[in-house]
Amino acid sequence: MDFKQYVSEHTLKCLAGGFVIGALVMGVGSVMVSATGGPAFCGSCHAMKEPAASHAMATHKDRDCVECHLPHDNPAIYLIEKGRTGMIDTYHEVLRDYPAHIQLSKGAKETVNKNCLRCHQTTVERVKMGAAPMDTGDCMKCHSRVAHGSNHLEGGIKVE
Repeated sequence: MDFKQYVSEHTLKCLAGGFVIGALVMGVGSVMVSATGGPAFCGSCHAMKEPAASHAMATHKDRDCVECHLPHDNPAIYLIEKGRTGMIDTYHEVLRDYPAHIQLSKGAKETVNKNCLRCHQTTVERVKMGAAPMDTGDCMKCHSRVAHGSNHLEGGIKVE
């Protein structure tokens, strides 16, 4: 019996099998995306132990790393960026060429600022600095210690 004949005789079984395989792939993928976004996973790398420890003492300790460090405008872009940054972090972790202090790239700062506004837009709209509305261009200018506390510890990884 060849493949075409088998499929034509067992179409319903083939469709059900394909559905089950697709559901398993989607379920496992979803679990993996969730499991790899928090401080427990991110802090498992040597370079990220200290940022994870400082995050645990900060006011946003109940938030996952990806809530601030990945874009949330589009699910496809989110997954692409998650993969890209994960590969960069893994590359530098393997080479052990991370600096003593983590420095966000310009693009990473823009992502973090957009995510600040994603959660705090209504609060920011109500804040007036002097006679003018608050400038929302750089949240970290005044709030750099919110996500990682005031005790920045040694450690890090290059993100350039």
